[in-house]
Amino acid sequence: MSMSVLVFPCGSEIGLEIHAALRHAKDVRLHGASSVSDHGEFVYARYRRIAASADSGGLVEELNALIDEWAIDIVLPAHDSVIPLLAAAGDRLHARAAVPDLDTATVCRNKNLTYARLRPLGFVPEDAAAPGEATYPIFAKPAIGQGSHGAERVDHAVRHRQLLDSGTEYVFSEYLPGAEHTVDCISDGEGRLLHAAARRRARIKSGISVRTEPAPADPAVQAMAAAIAGELRLKGGWFFQVRQDVAGAPKLLEVAPRIAGSMGLSRMRGINYPLLTVYAHLGRPFSVLAQDWPLVLDRALGNRYRTGLDYARVYLDLDDTLLVRGAPEPMLMALLYQWSARKVPVVLLTRHAGVPQDTLARHHICEGLFERIVHLRDGSPKSAAIAAGESAIFIDDAFRERADVAVARGIPVFDVDAMEQLLDLRA
Repeated sequence: MSMSVLVFPCGSEIGLEIHAALRHAKDVRLHGASSVSDHGEFVYARYRRIAASADSGGLVEELNALIDEWAIDIVLPAHDSVIPLLAAAGDRLHARAAVPDLDTATVCRNKNLTYARLRPLGFVPEDAAAPGEATYPIFAKPAIGQGSHGAERVDHAVRHRQLLDSGTEYVFSEYLPGAEHTVDCISDGEGRLLHAAARRRARIKSGISVRTEPAPADPAVQAMAAAIAGELRLKGGWFFQVRQDVAGAPKLLEVAPRIAGSMGLSRMRGINYPLLTVYAHLGRPFSVLAQDWPLVLDRALGNRYRTGLDYARVYLDLDDTLLVRGAPEPMLMALLYQWSARKVPVVLLTRHAGVPQDTLARHHICEGLFERIVHLRDGSPKSAAIAAGESAIFIDDAFRERADVAVARGIPVFDVDAMEQLLDLRA
């Protein structure tokens, strides 16, 4: 049975990981919405910009309009601030939301409440004493926030007092000088923990882990995962963060009842947290197959393009274009199948020294991907093979060939390095 999933806000790092995890799921129809202009519109094929946000009011009503229009089965939150709002909406939301009950959502959103709730479990950091009485350094972090935004080491009472009087609620605790880890967890629809995997936060940028790799198994961390799961009964994917104290013991930093942007690391080893979260909240049974091998996830800025090109046919060169350094060019191969699925005819237009059909066969490129093959052997310009006034594009690595076609036929021309703008990876 197909499931329609709405991700909000879909352009966050969390929303982009959810997209990557669900775009190939055969039983998921993916939708995205955001209240600001963000990257979501470049990756979600079914996308809508709405006016309301978690802070502005009216969000539930706008989401309900999308839920009704798109027949949404479940809403996946992709920002911490959205979780309590969806939890508070309850039955007012016209679809199920992948969030805990309101009490648990409220506890997880505020670190002071989290520490108070979980302190009896024995791994919450010690509270720092009042300014002037504390043993410095101590650690300060906004009680409501995400990532490492606003977190700092406090070395003296003056700074301690400044933060205390800043108007922002902070959590002040013992300073933890050791290694920091994120622990990705998956629980079933009844809140029973199925798997927990710690990963090292090797590089942080703007509060986001952009380089991460599996951490060695630690029985103390596994015990923490089991204890948190038993207390909060979270469903689907969630995570918590720990940092070692002076003795090397892991202490809790925070718990988040949502997908993490770097859960792709575990997804590569077989656990699709967003998909299993959908299953858990919709009552579908599932099991977890945990696998283990060395793996590093490193994230950097990537490009997506929205082109206004409109074309009805593609003319494509073979040597040093479709075949580069003696092998098929992967992006152009992907484009060939994209064009085939969308019924855009492709003409192979080549001066190849051999028999083009034989070369294609040798590289396992299906001749059926092309409307026809035009083999120029008389030195005539490639523009002569393109009809005047045709709605087409031309792809060739040779500047001379591109210049000829651009002048003679007035159509867009591309080198191989410009191909990615034509590839549609939305889902």
